[in-house]
Amino acid sequence: MNLNLFKTYVRVIDTQNFSRTAEEIGISQPAVTKQIQSLEDIYGVMLLERSGRRLRPTEAGETLYQCAREIIRLVERTEREMQAMADSNKGSLTLGASTIPGQYLLPRLIKQYKDIHSQVSISLSISDSERVFNQVADRNLDVGIVGAWLNSRKVEGFPWMTDELVVIAPTNYQGGKGDSVRLSELHNEKWIIREKGSGTRRSMEELWFNAGLRRENLTIAMEAGSTEAVIAMVEAGMGISIVSRLALSSAAARLRCRELRIRDQDVTRQLYVIYPSQRSRRDSVNNFLEYLKAMKA
Repeated sequence: MNLNLFKTYVRVIDTQNFSRTAEEIGISQPAVTKQIQSLEDIYGVMLLERSGRRLRPTEAGETLYQCAREIIRLVERTEREMQAMADSNKGSLTLGASTIPGQYLLPRLIKQYKDIHSQVSISLSISDSERVFNQVADRNLDVGIVGAWLNSRKVEGFPWMTDELVVIAPTNYQGGKGDSVRLSELHNEKWIIREKGSGTRRSMEELWFNAGLRRENLTIAMEAGSTEAVIAMVEAGMGISIVSRLALSSAAARLRCRELRIRDQDVTRQLYVIYPSQRSRRDSVNNFLEYLKAMKA
């Protein structure tokens, strides 16, 4: 069935006039008349009758009018929903992440997402948590994943995955008991720390505070701009540090340093998914957020 026949018929009933319908849909009046006759031939019934100078539907014509309107609505709804599905597999995503999720979680998750949404163009920048938060607030990023939450009316988000922090030391380090250590035992050590704005640094400073350690009484040997740099400095024997266990997920990383579990307090922290506060978002952004929510752990 030609949908245009139904559309023309509905407009004829609505306008009660062949010539007005012809003007509205951009065809000749004889073409409108021919389409109505085609419908009458198809169904074998009279659809229209004249009442003075106006047209009105017969009983069969009224039934067809109601059915035709419903068919048109369903077809248009189908087209809208299918277009939305197609659009969700296109478009672009601008992502930002702090070091830990950006280096150790997102590459695998983005690959899995691209396997499904192959036409979505994705860019990822890695920075410290504070900078990612500010870029999201300024709407320069569609989605950010960070290791610390900062209060901002311009940013919304949700807790995502949990991350465990551990102490790392050179492989010849003699401290600790077995594979664990108390932070209070480490007040005389040299520390390698992340740069200001890092979520890992914020978490480290909170752990120090809870263990009764004060930064002004500690020896800070070096600040580093990435977790990989921290691990390299610890490996070289410059001091100890606290990093995410995710950074030691590979066998090669574990061989470079000695890993010590912190046994005197809770050492988990939360990773957050953040995005700009706004009423509506592109389908590609909404779909990626739903994908990340499904990954929560």
